[in-house]
Amino acid sequence: MNQAVSEWPFVTRLSLDVEGIAVASTSLNNVFSGKRIPSSDGGGIFGRLHLPEYQRPYRWNEEQLGRLLDDLRCFFSSDAPDHDFYLGSIILHQEGGDGRQRGLLNIIDGQQRITSLALLHYLQYGQRGAPELKFNAPESHRRIQLNLRWLEQQRLPRIDFTRINVTLVVTRREDDAYRFFETQNTSGVRLGGADIVKAYHLRSVAAAVQDDFARTWESLGDLKPLVAAFMKSRHWQSLRWRDVASDRDPLLERKQIVTELAELTLPDNGDIAYRSLQVLRDAWGKETQTVQPGYAMRQPLGTGVNTMRVVTYFQGLRKTLLEVDKTAKEPTFAYYYKRLAHDACGSVFLSRAFDCALLMYASQFGTSRLLEASLWMFRMIFSYRLIKEVSVREDGVQAHLRHNPLLDWIASAHTHHELLSYLRDYTYTATAEHLDKNSIKKRFAESVGFTLSLQLPWPDPQRVAVEYDAQLRSAIERISRDDLACQGGK
Repeated sequence: MNQAVSEWPFVTRLSLDVEGIAVASTSLNNVFSGKRIPSSDGGGIFGRLHLPEYQRPYRWNEEQLGRLLDDLRCFFSSDAPDHDFYLGSIILHQEGGDGRQRGLLNIIDGQQRITSLALLHYLQYGQRGAPELKFNAPESHRRIQLNLRWLEQQRLPRIDFTRINVTLVVTRREDDAYRFFETQNTSGVRLGGADIVKAYHLRSVAAAVQDDFARTWESLGDLKPLVAAFMKSRHWQSLRWRDVASDRDPLLERKQIVTELAELTLPDNGDIAYRSLQVLRDAWGKETQTVQPGYAMRQPLGTGVNTMRVVTYFQGLRKTLLEVDKTAKEPTFAYYYKRLAHDACGSVFLSRAFDCALLMYASQFGTSRLLEASLWMFRMIFSYRLIKEVSVREDGVQAHLRHNPLLDWIASAHTHHELLSYLRDYTYTATAEHLDKNSIKKRFAESVGFTLSLQLPWPDPQRVAVEYDAQLRSAIERISRDDLACQGGK
């Protein structure tokens, strides 16, 4: 374990050009007890550790705890070295207080390490001298209980917290604190794009309702599928096409997410939903104009409340429409969605594009004709599986949607029928390659044929390739007519 470093070399390595940073090298015991700590600017760092609402939950598990314990056992052995155990840098935002009065030290980076050491402090010393951290996320409470039970079963070293050294980097401006939060990665579990987006917008929400918005955000669950759909909808536009980073390149993916859903949002824009009017005619021909509730995926996003409500709306829509189970019955949208988009194994990349198109459609036109629209969109998107001779690659799917701009068709169509005219006009040529062997391509065509009752001329691959789309179109028309009849011809 390296000897504790001076604060000044650390300051020179900071990549952010910010003013008013106070740096101090001190023991973790001083940080936990809230003692006044002299800092590099001639003043003092004086405050109680606090977890701001925009912090993500505590997520360290046995793997990270095990590595920390190994290091601590090695250091606090019978032949412990003369220098201190160096824990690394902790980034804090000082809120209130001064050299004489204690304020709050909001933890910007280092929550996972601080919480884990606080658990060890509790097991060794009880409540005496431990930081009073308050966790709002249910995930944090569950993980703390699990970690405490696990730690109680381990051989724990006798830890002297006065010999654990940390470098404190403290800023008094919230903007600087957020920028550190975004760029640092010393916590052991990399920040995801959704975590940073949450932090960015929550800090712009009025303090009186921050708790409510933070709890709502945490209740949304895994946002990665929704964020992926957002990025496609907003990047895959003909007038300003931008490729979406692969999740195999997490750094670029995170940068794109933060840029699009945080840094490019509009300040002081209000909670605005950009919606188009819809014209409805009753049985007597009387027309009324209505506005579809909710938000649009491509609309301008406002910093703070607006973006958080847009995310909440679309996550609710995604869960309602796309999180289907085995109990879905024919001939519902959920039944066909599960069997065509997922069970048929066309491609995970095509399925993600399909999910994006479905969310865009449902937010714009509602769900009364969703089954019909979804089948036509399935035909257009998954035609790429029949066009390709071998594999479906991620960059190939992006090119497919660029040359056939389905998302633009959805966004620009004024009515459901106008969108269907675009989809019906779409043509492609299926290839016979790999339809004569046990390939993903063949299994996909067989699965679609079984689900939609197609009479494909197996085992002749040439005839299957020629007849596949005509039979698919006929099946879509048949299912759509039956669905419309069930709705009373609406």
